[in-house]
Formats: sequence, structure tokens, C-alpha cells
Amino acid sequence: MRNVVVSWNRLMSDIQSVKRAFDILKAIAGNSNGDGLSLTEIAARASLPKSTASRMLSTLEAVGAVERVGGREGFRLGDELIALTANTPYPRSLAAVARPFLQELASATGETLTLCVPDGDCARYIDQINSLRALQVRDWTGQALPLHAASDGKLYLAARADAQIERYLSRPMRRFTRNTMATPSSLWRELRAIRKKGYAWTSGEYDAEVAGVAAPIRDPEGHVVASVCLFGPALRWPKERDAGDLIKRTMATADKISARLAAAQTAQSRR
Repeated sequence: MRNVVVSWNRLMSDIQSVKRAFDILKAIAGNSNGDGLSLTEIAARASLPKSTASRMLSTLEAVGAVERVGGREGFRLGDELIALTANTPYPRSLAAVARPFLQELASATGETLTLCVPDGDCARYIDQINSLRALQVRDWTGQALPLHAASDGKLYLAARADAQIERYLSRPMRRFTRNTMATPSSLWRELRAIRKKGYAWTSGEYDAEVAGVAAPIRDPEGHVVASVCLFGPALRWPKERDAGDLIKRTMATADKISARLAAAQTAQSRR
């Protein structure tokens, strides 16, 4: 009987340790600060004593599940944990990697963010961080929009070879609003501009009341595999010429996600 009790106590202790580790990882994953979370912040968010959180973090750091940010006292999810998510279906693993960066940009700008992936001749939205402002836009998660009618879609089109673009433009393109670029000549001009600028701007092209900017997420070979879009109600959004800060922030966020994906791929290749 004593052996049974000892075994049971060990099992419960192991379960408690797993739960505490998971609570710590959830706290770090939910952080929108690029500098990571401090030990004090992690302990508070995970409802743990600092001594327990410190001990758990040491173990998690040793196995690569968390890492210190730039040698400072902040913690973020580690490459080993990110590499594990690469074994899940791609949209889910991408969303897991991207979400902290999306939250960071949403917090800095107060606007809505989406994560999008190419899906044939459509742009499919797989995640969204909503603005906390009173005036909001709809939730686009799960929606698939034609490439020519969305900023993300135009990014994907611009990344294609010219012959592939010509094939897309040879088909009828639906006009959703008066701003939709639905003629080959207008869209070609836009795609050339996107190639030069490195981002895509939209102003009421699918939804007349929405404006925003999309920036590409690239794999280690430089291929566009996804995109980040920052957007909001057109009536409070600036014109493109006045949106330099928003554009730079969106492009920087996409670059951070690209770098994180590359690090995850490197970590996975070492396994």
C-alpha cells in the first residue's frame, strides 16, 4: 500500500509540474512585448511563486522551450518549441509563430491585424487580432478573397512569374467596389508598384469601408508564403502617402515573423 501511495504522489507531482510549465508557456505566448516577459511578470500571469517560476524557467530554458531575449531578463518562446509546432499543419504552426508579433503590432497601433496565406487564386485569412477601439471592422478569419481584390492577394500575385500573372489576368475579374482593380492594365501597374515598394496598399477595393497595408512573410529561400495585414475603417485611416509609420511597422512585423520561421526551420533541421 505504501508503494501505491508513493507512486500516486509522484504522479500528482508530475502532473502539477506539467501544468505549471504549460501555464508559464501560455503566459509567455500571450505576451505582446517584443522584449519578452520578466520573471516577475511570468510568475504573476501564471499565478506561481517567483521561486517556482524561476525553477521551471531554468528547466524550460535548458531544453530550448524558452529563451532569453537579447541576453536580457526577458523570456520568450524558444526555437525548440517553435520547431515542434512545425510538425503541425502549416496554417496552425504559422499562426502559433506569428501571433505574439501580431499582438505586439496591434498593441502599438490600436488597429486590427490579420494573418493570411495564399490558397490557389485566393488569399485565405487564418488569424485575426481585433482592435480594441469602438469602431471596428469585421472578423475575416476563414474568409478567402480573390487575389486581385485584397492587399494580401495582390502581394501573392506580384510574387508570381509574369506568365502566371498573365494567366490570372486573362480571366474575368469581379469588381466588388468602384475601387476594385479589375482590368489587366490597372492591375499590372499596381503589381509592378508592389514589387518596387515591397508592400501592398488597399483602400476600399473589396470592402468600401476598409483600408490597410499588407507586407509579405517569406521563407528562408525568399518565397512569399504568407502575409501580415494591418487595417481599419477607411474613415479614420490615413492616405498611403501619410501612412509611413504604419507601413514601416507592418513590414518590420512581417520581417520578424520571417526570421522566426527561419530560426524554427534551422532548429528543426538539427533535431
